Amino acid sequence: MLYPYNNVWDELCYFSSAQYSKNYLQTKYERFHSIDKKSKAFHNAYPFLYYIEHGKSYFLAARQSQINVKPTLLFYGLVQLIKACILTVDPNYPSTTAILAHGVTSRKIKKTGYSFLEDEVKIQKNGLFTHAAKELFNITNLDGEKFMMLQLLQSIPELSTLLKITKKGSVFVPINHDDDTIVVPEQILSSYHFTAERFITFLQSKQNTVNIDLVSQDPRNIKIKSNNNERLLRNVPFYFNLSNQNYYLKTQKESLMILPEILYHYLLLYNLSMICRYETDWWCELLQTFSTDDYPLINQFLTSTEQKIPFLIHRLLTL
Repeated sequence: MLYPYNNVWDELCYFSSAQYSKNYLQTKYERFHSIDKKSKAFHNAYPFLYYIEHGKSYFLAARQSQINVKPTLLFYGLVQLIKACILTVDPNYPSTTAILAHGVTSRKIKKTGYSFLEDEVKIQKNGLFTHAAKELFNITNLDGEKFMMLQLLQSIPELSTLLKITKKGSVFVPINHDDDTIVVPEQILSSYHFTAERFITFLQSKQNTVNIDLVSQDPRNIKIKSNNNERLLRNVPFYFNLSNQNYYLKTQKESLMILPEILYHYLLLYNLSMICRYETDWWCELLQTFSTDDYPLINQFLTSTEQKIPFLIHRLLTL
């Protein structure tokens, strides 16, 4: 199934109806046994659809913009879209002013010898990032965690070819699947130092709403099945490459500390938006001189994230 850029927004257009959004939120809140679900859905319907419309406006503006301002537009578009997603599981958002901050900090850039790929961001205790991780993905204890830009870029499957060309790593292995089974190469088990049973236990720990079983095993791969393969593949540790429509797993063992891909996009866009706003001299020099591997990777990421984020948001809202 293909996911053209415009079609994703077209598929989200029904949220432009306040009545549809109210019914949608009420259904969501009923899953969590929310108190006053009907009144909460009524109260949140307009903020919810406004977040989506505002986010869409940022993305459409980014599509027409020059690369020098694109990170800021995409980041704030993503912020609005994530707020909409949070409202589907947290009827009281925002309950405090503490969660209105971005939830991420970046270190001061050193002018001499600065490399974007070696730059880091640090997760704060409070803010949108931390709240989204908790409410949308049940991920906690991220306070103080640091992520390097290269590490984040290596977690965007659409960049895998460019990362190989520039010798920056990121090894993704394709996963074959059909409605009944998912085929996992033995290479993955070897890289993770997992038995087949341990791998299934790992998957089960990440997706407790899906039942997973081992179908068969041979020297080349294992075959697994679940009661909902689509849901299983939509979540960590699986990656979906929008450009070729294939699912992947990463071979690096450290990918076990995986975050949902949309959070990687958030961290990358946050840092890039800070750089283009507050480190304009370095940013403009990068865009004009093409002197390092930073430029092609940043350029390819911005092209990819502009397409990928609406797709990922659509998935979150229709899961």
